[in-house]
Amino acid sequence: MNVPGTNIKSLHFLFRKKRTAVVSVPSVADKKNGFTLLEVMIALAILALVGVAFLRAQAGSVRLLDESSQISLATLLAREKMAELEGTGFPELGKNSGPGGEVFPRFQWEQVVTGTDLPVLRQGLVRVRWKDGTRERTLELVAYFAQK
Repeated sequence: MNVPGTNIKSLHFLFRKKRTAVVSVPSVADKKNGFTLLEVMIALAILALVGVAFLRAQAGSVRLLDESSQISLATLLAREKMAELEGTGFPELGKNSGPGGEVFPRFQWEQVVTGTDLPVLRQGLVRVRWKDGTRERTLELVAYFAQK
């Protein structure tokens, strides 16, 4: 078929199909489910770091709990020994010491009554000592007693 004023070859060029390369895209069904070894190793490394941080925090809190318990017991013993001094009214000058007893077995206490510049006033000191691992800890209470 000849169209006047047109060239058939040029029409063929216009209506020719474009050739495209067929690329196969894997569908969701073709893709393998799961993690790669690298992803698993990274996840385990992160988990290990978080676990170590958690255990370190737990150990610190247990240590602080033990320390606060020791300080509380030492304070109770010191207050008990200070109450004994207060019960005497105007305590005699001197020192007194001893073990904590059955209730406070890890502790040693010491009472020291000294004079002051004023003869009607005395200073009472109660010192409690205990071992915390390798170091020795001390707690002191001070009170003043007036002669009535």
